[in-house]
Amino acid sequence: MIALGTSHTAGQCDGPAAGATTIKITAYDRVANELGLELVKIGLSGCKNEDLLQATNELAHHKALNDNCKLFMLEPRLGDRTVRLPVEAVIPDTFYVGPQDDNLNKYEKMPIMENNLFTAFGILASWADTTDPNPPTIQQVAIDSRANLSNIPTNLATQAFIDASAFEAHSPLDIFNSVTIIDSIRHIVESNNVKFRWQLVSGSEEHPKLAKALLGEHSTLFDNFINIVEVTLEEINEDTIRCECGHFNKQGHSLWYKNTIDYLR
Repeated sequence: MIALGTSHTAGQCDGPAAGATTIKITAYDRVANELGLELVKIGLSGCKNEDLLQATNELAHHKALNDNCKLFMLEPRLGDRTVRLPVEAVIPDTFYVGPQDDNLNKYEKMPIMENNLFTAFGILASWADTTDPNPPTIQQVAIDSRANLSNIPTNLATQAFIDASAFEAHSPLDIFNSVTIIDSIRHIVESNNVKFRWQLVSGSEEHPKLAKALLGEHSTLFDNFINIVEVTLEEINEDTIRCECGHFNKQGHSLWYKNTIDYLR
């Protein structure tokens, strides 16, 4: 079983009881255990749907979508107010790398795009180690557009990204772009004869309805949809299942599992 998604899939939670990204038994861990499947869990914190699409391309390229893969679970975004800036937009033209001399502990100032400091490892490899001091160019800086942006380095490039996101976020165009990518991921997975299901953790309960209307008769994507957002909102107070950071806590992952497993047995 492959589970591909955002920080929710990764089990990220910044609550004091869990610590950052330490929900050890996530909803998809529980699903895999119940179904008796080995789990490959790929949670890309702060990712865009384009990142999820490329990760699927890389999984297909490396033959991970094979006869041994019985289920592919996708947890994408459907409408998003997060601003993502290319890392080049918020870092200076030069920066310090090193140490160049272990004895003196000197750091040398180097041009940012030279000396192979930026190497295209691919989505899966680059997201695996966010502590890399020389991140590949595909890495992004994510900013919550609902938060105070006063501490964000603002220049012509960053302001353009922020303004564009504010204009497009959660619009019908944003929803349509998202659902188009999700449908593309579905076709890649199903073309390799792997069972595909998808569900949303973030977003409004109205977004799936809008997305379904936008697709109309041109797709059967929603035949594969497991709606946990609407069920969760009806069953329980959101404050008891989410941390202050907005991620599911342990109780949230347990409820997520309960609202998912019956659709997969």
